[in-house]
Amino acid sequence: MSETETITTRGALRSAVRDRQVLAMLILGLASGLPYAAVGGTLNAWLTTVDVKPTAIGLLSWAILAYSFKFMWAAALQGRRTPLGFKTGPRRGWMAIFLAAGVIGMALLAFSNPPSGLLFIALVSVGIAVASASFDIVLAAWRIEVARDGTHLDILSTVEQFGYRIASMVAGFGALIFADYFGWRATFLAITVLLALSGVGIWLAKPTRVTDAPEQTQIFGANLTQRQRHLGTLVVLAGWAAAFYLIASFAGAALEDPANNSARDFIRTRGPWVVGLTVVWLGVAAAVLVGLNARQDAPAAPAKPSPILDTLYGAIVVPMMELIGRLRWAAVLVVLVVLSYRFTDLIWGSFAYPFYLGENYGALGHTLTEVGFASKLMGVFATIAGIALGGLAMLRFGRMPVFFIGAVLAAATNLLFADLALGATYTDPVLTFLQLDHLFEAFGMDIRMARLTSVIALENIAVGLASAASIAYLSSIVNKQFAAVQYALLVSLVMLLGTLGRPAIGQIIEQDGFARAFVICAALGGVASVLALLEWIRIARAERRMP
Repeated sequence: MSETETITTRGALRSAVRDRQVLAMLILGLASGLPYAAVGGTLNAWLTTVDVKPTAIGLLSWAILAYSFKFMWAAALQGRRTPLGFKTGPRRGWMAIFLAAGVIGMALLAFSNPPSGLLFIALVSVGIAVASASFDIVLAAWRIEVARDGTHLDILSTVEQFGYRIASMVAGFGALIFADYFGWRATFLAITVLLALSGVGIWLAKPTRVTDAPEQTQIFGANLTQRQRHLGTLVVLAGWAAAFYLIASFAGAALEDPANNSARDFIRTRGPWVVGLTVVWLGVAAAVLVGLNARQDAPAAPAKPSPILDTLYGAIVVPMMELIGRLRWAAVLVVLVVLSYRFTDLIWGSFAYPFYLGENYGALGHTLTEVGFASKLMGVFATIAGIALGGLAMLRFGRMPVFFIGAVLAAATNLLFADLALGATYTDPVLTFLQLDHLFEAFGMDIRMARLTSVIALENIAVGLASAASIAYLSSIVNKQFAAVQYALLVSLVMLLGTLGRPAIGQIIEQDGFARAFVICAALGGVASVLALLEWIRIARAERRMP
């Protein structure tokens, strides 16, 4: 590392405790995590208890595709003008608006009535996800802009994950126990109230710079003609429109006629087109424009301004041009790493509750209270421990070694779940050898709870470590001037493949069982581990070449 090597772990922790922005980041991480945990997890538990099938749950989980495509509107939030004349500063103003929208959506979701009204649930879930994803865009820009140096950025990134995981515990463990006693409507209303209260983090957050004058965004492309800039922008927008049509047309047809609309066929035939038209298309267009800009001279006379297309070009295309212009061919490896890194835990996230609570396909058949304890209490504590371990390890060993180890561990722990689905052939002897079965028995829990809690704890430690390293890695890549768009793009890529693949995993579960799905996730995680190792090598070589 560079800056982080000059500060001791003790000094970094002392700085974190005394920093008001770290406290703000913790609360804002909670505000960021509650909607995702509720829509991406707790809602699936509700649907499972009313016998909604895994394929339908997988389709409804596409609501969180908003997190995967948020880079498409992140450009609108890149500027530093305060919205609606608020006296809050630009980042805090937008955070307040999107938090309020999320609170309204969560209240509407509380009054839904599954298994009927799935279309209403889908629409409200999309609205919540869009508001929450927009909140995350602004939050990431705020975090990057207020960070004093590399170490402070790593601390803020790690603390954000603490808040995020606390939200997971509250909207998971707390929600499941609450639902057992008071029902799902009261549970979602309680989440609504907590989400509203988390707005105190916006008040604590340090305001960022306000800019009233138009900002200069066309740093790249001075040698391009107006026609080239506009054509590149229109090509990107056309690709995005086509991708949204592919997704929306299939989702609508599959919800109405799931028997004749295969999610696995969609992933095999249309999935590559969706990724290509949204991500690859933007990257190729930006790379072509970077090449043209390098090979030709500036136009002799400035063209007549075109407010809409010029704004879209500066907001959407220029940030990607800057990223590609800076990384060059390394951008290909970076995109592959980002696309695959969190695939293993994100793709099956919608099926965690069906696996823990269900009775079919190799599911474990636990009660809400048991799952709440194992997954959303002990599991979240394990995730927080993993995040802390990841943050401390980054301060001690550097960002990229932890990034690589996180990928390996996240992939390997999927095999533990596969073993549970097959009857715990290997897990039980290990628990017996370590005397953990007797430890759980002393607290009144049987071997089934010992299996579930231990495996979830190990998996969540791995995911927590990988999450901390992933956020720090992504934050280190972006240019502060384009923080909102570039970070949103990279985080969107992290979630894209995992979210798109969920309906296909749902079909694999229904046809071949949970165990096969976990083995597939572990194998795909092995690919991510190799790519993370290559990225570590690339960055190490680049640092050695720096003066």
